[in-house]
Amino acid sequence: MALVKNAACFHCISQLGVPLAKTVIKSHILTGDDYMSKVGTKHAAMACDPVQYLTNFGEADTMSEQDAALAEMYLVGVWAGARSTTTAETFDQLRVETYTGGSAGIDSLPPTSSVIRGYIQQGYFLVTRACKLLMTAKEHETLLKAVGHGWDEYFGTLLPSKCMKLLPLTLLTTCKCAGRCTTRFCGCRSAGVQCVIFCHGKRNESLCKNLPLTK
Repeated sequence: MALVKNAACFHCISQLGVPLAKTVIKSHILTGDDYMSKVGTKHAAMACDPVQYLTNFGEADTMSEQDAALAEMYLVGVWAGARSTTTAETFDQLRVETYTGGSAGIDSLPPTSSVIRGYIQQGYFLVTRACKLLMTAKEHETLLKAVGHGWDEYFGTLLPSKCMKLLPLTLLTTCKCAGRCTTRFCGCRSAGVQCVIFCHGKRNESLCKNLPLTK
């Protein structure tokens, strides 16, 4: 398998040149290869101008915030599709745009920015490994360690980090009251937190005086 991948890399170099070949490899890894989950389509991956976003991605031993932000912007475009007119630059923005636009149910929303940043970290590790294949024998080679770059080790097996943010405890407290939540009988008021939209049905939400946006 390694020999096949090496041959494919060198064939790509001979056709495109080193800089563009590297960008194609980066785009392929970030949008789904043997180790990474699929993000969008390969058509969108090429149509969303990977050269603009990924030229410096994976070139250093440490991923900078700018590298991560550009990679996230690129993947937003790939996820949305080649013909999308989205103005989102992060996956959190894309989730809000998708949900409020009514184009997808909650189970079909894009991942959060925290999750995609972990995914990008995994991709960064794989890209640096792939780009080392294009180095000459005279160049210094430093291989990154998988653990700490988007991967965790469990009983000798490397698995992708989930990178999920836990919900704050204040969001997990719900009172399910049917009234205005103005007394200590309300579980939220008793806990000293404001109600959230999951505390009430749609009929009673407008009556609640303990919601954050209620004046």
